[in-house]
Amino acid sequence: MNELSKNKLTALFFLFLLSCLAACSQSSTDVQKFPEQVGDITFDAAIDDPAFTVCNPKVVFQYYNTGSWYKDHKKEIAQHFTSRYVRPADTLHQTGYLTIRFIINCKGETGWFRMYELDGHYQPFHFNEKIGEQLMALAKQLKGWQPALYKEKIYDSYQYITFRLRNGNIISITP
Repeated sequence: MNELSKNKLTALFFLFLLSCLAACSQSSTDVQKFPEQVGDITFDAAIDDPAFTVCNPKVVFQYYNTGSWYKDHKKEIAQHFTSRYVRPADTLHQTGYLTIRFIINCKGETGWFRMYELDGHYQPFHFNEKIGEQLMALAKQLKGWQPALYKEKIYDSYQYITFRLRNGNIISITP
């Protein structure tokens, strides 16, 4: 590639970059403001325990970025839920996915729990309250989380547990 072509490509790249920056910097009341990263959980005084704190609110790793984990992870988590969960009555048509997201802080404590629910076709759905309340309470009982470790430093991190439910019964638990 000759020098002229390189200069044209560089100029086009910077024009593209500037137009993107200009579009992003325009403020409008119609534009929804998003958190710094998709999926971030922010403190909500109405539902969150004020005693739980993150060690560094500016750096909370996603679950896939670090090695945060639970004791014997999959086996113990599954055993915890399946041995304690009791399918509530009248849950015959309660089928889909219920995910609980939360933060593990640098001390291994958990907080800022959020629940997301989908039906079997991945559409928004609300499970029977007794299902969600029971799974949330069981998730909050789990102790023994190991905080994220990256380059020999401990960090806060996000974690999730997803339940696949069929007629109110737990079919599988991820991760």
